[in-house]
Amino acid sequence: MPAITVAQARSIVDAAFEGAARRGVANIIVLVTDTGGAMKAAQRSDTAGPAAVEIAAAKVHTALGFRRATLDLAGYRDNPAVNATLGNVLAGRFMPFGGGVVIVDAAGEVVGAAAFSGAAAEIDHEIIAEAVQAAGLRVLG
Repeated sequence: MPAITVAQARSIVDAAFEGAARRGVANIIVLVTDTGGAMKAAQRSDTAGPAAVEIAAAKVHTALGFRRATLDLAGYRDNPAVNATLGNVLAGRFMPFGGGVVIVDAAGEVVGAAAFSGAAAEIDHEIIAEAVQAAGLRVLG
């Protein structure tokens, strides 16, 4: 099974921090995992609170579980019954806000996931998608 390398994961983290800096976003977390959700690389800015780590982990878990970008799941958060049910089923690790993506290689194989948190949902998605592309990989979908 193909897997994201540490070098690729670090490249995504670095590119996401650069993308955040260009947009003036300072309180951030970036998390990159393998296909099973195990961390390959992560970095939290000096000013980001500790909850940011859990938010990024939930975004990765959601993206991997649904095999799609968390931004595409935004409709779920507007339905309290569905949102609560999925939150319970997924042990509180359901985050239907932009910033979580599934990563694929050139052959279209899933190699991992990544999450960015620190701005509005759409900006989080933009930053992490651009960072994945900067590392020579693609976002699924």
